[in-house]
Amino acid sequence: MIKLSIFLTRRADLSHEEFVDYWTEKHTPLLSSLPSAEVPVRRYVQLLPTEDEIPGITTAVYDGVAEVWVDGIADAARWFTSDTYTTTIAADEENFLDRSQTRFLYATESPIFG
Repeated sequence: MIKLSIFLTRRADLSHEEFVDYWTEKHTPLLSSLPSAEVPVRRYVQLLPTEDEIPGITTAVYDGVAEVWVDGIADAARWFTSDTYTTTIAADEENFLDRSQTRFLYATESPIFG
């Protein structure tokens, strides 16, 4: 299984709170409404940053992270290039994301403990 960590940056004209509201209240229900046969995603998790800081440790400057699990990179490629994604999901992302700042990390998990 492949896990995609997608690092998200809001549009410059939105506050962080407006970004979070749109992402969680409008975009997420849109994702949930898609036919499951069209979405080869096994798991989807949203990470929202807190205002916590640890002195001396640099904090990432992303507005959120979407974590997506798929069986393999072919499923991810099929999803992100599908008509449904490009015409529905990506089109809606324009409402709250600066897509030019979106970064993807493709990874496998190696659990150590927990």
